[in-house]
Amino acid sequence: MSPDPTHYELLGVATDAHKDDIRAAYQDKLADVRDHRANEEASKRPSDTVIQAARDEEAHLRAAWQVLSDPVQRQRYDDQVGVAPGSDAGDDDRDDDEPDEDDTDTDTPATRDRPPRGAQSLVTAEGLEIPSVGRRTTAAVIDVVTMTVGYLVIVVPAVLLISDSATAQTVALGLALLFIVLYLILPTYRGGQTLGKRYTHIMVVDRATGDLPTSGQIMRRYSIPVVALILLGPTGPLIAGIFAASFLMNRDQVSLADRFAKTAVVIARYRPTRPR
Repeated sequence: MSPDPTHYELLGVATDAHKDDIRAAYQDKLADVRDHRANEEASKRPSDTVIQAARDEEAHLRAAWQVLSDPVQRQRYDDQVGVAPGSDAGDDDRDDDEPDEDDTDTDTPATRDRPPRGAQSLVTAEGLEIPSVGRRTTAAVIDVVTMTVGYLVIVVPAVLLISDSATAQTVALGLALLFIVLYLILPTYRGGQTLGKRYTHIMVVDRATGDLPTSGQIMRRYSIPVVALILLGPTGPLIAGIFAASFLMNRDQVSLADRFAKTAVVIARYRPTRPR
């Protein structure tokens, strides 16, 4: 059995290639793989095997780019595979105005994100780069604070204006559900990011493909904490908090919600696509 190709071999570049050349090779190969997958999915009899192979290849290409685009990770990888650094391998500093991946028309903070030099990041077998615990915790705190303030400013005053307790309870429940849909579910469906995730440059994706999560995945991801918050009274926030903080329990930060929905929270270093 032949050994697995190195990141350089996978992208078809020399071991001393400049980052610009690596980026160009990565974008070309990624475009070819995505076109191949799209054509197969649009065919009359799409092959699940071919589609999955294309997804696997895309994940491997993404993992190679994530490593070789970062000087620190690249140097560590070169040491692992026994590559002598070339003249451009170790001094390719990051440029905050330079897009990391596809040269698309997006110019959002997520597509221009850069982890600190020397920061440790975990790349999963699917080629997804897991953020630091601090970054994900910051996103969670932002979302919790924003939702709490929104609830106090929007829902509570509306309920206080209603004298009938049954009506007030119904209105409170309806407004809370609407607020959750507008703040959590719709933004996650559209771009994989709530306000907290957007601010910290992370996003929710399908764990197997790196694509945006489906509507079903999003509903599964948020269903248990939402039901707990709305229907379980004082114990609801505790259960929702356990689900929110459960990513701290394992190294790859797969929370209970992510495990239930088969999603992952990753660094927003690329623009995920909507699955067909």
